[in-house]
Amino acid sequence: MGECELCGAVKVTVKRVRTGKTEVTACDRCIDKMNLAPKSEAPGLQRARSIARPPSPRRKKNNIMTRSSKELADDFHKRISQARGSRNWSQQDLAKRMAETVNIVKAAESGKRPTDAVITKFERALGISLMIERSANETRQVNAGPSRGMTFGDYLNDL
Repeated sequence: MGECELCGAVKVTVKRVRTGKTEVTACDRCIDKMNLAPKSEAPGLQRARSIARPPSPRRKKNNIMTRSSKELADDFHKRISQARGSRNWSQQDLAKRMAETVNIVKAAESGKRPTDAVITKFERALGISLMIERSANETRQVNAGPSRGMTFGDYLNDL
């Protein structure tokens, strides 16, 4: 015997039941009225869970060995604004043609890197290429001297 937390009935038989993400003590009447009884699982779901699933294929984007050899051009914002200007489109016109907001276009033209999906939309709408072949940004020549090879300490000093 206890007290129902839902209707306030006193000295009634209560059970612990889940309501959303909360667990409460409720009387049988409230459980029936609010349909809080534990749900039985559908037979199709029981069968589906019992059958072993094949492993899902790995997504291409998570594999670092298959990443694209292209990168976003450093002057992408200039390319976007020049292409838009050559077509005499306002930022609103471009945004409408891309099905994006004007703020996305403004941010990209100010130099903020857009997402890959938005880059594709820019390229398609404007007929331009924003992705270029990846190139080495920095080249270094290590000179350890004639008497000995480079040590780990030399490497850390170079940093």
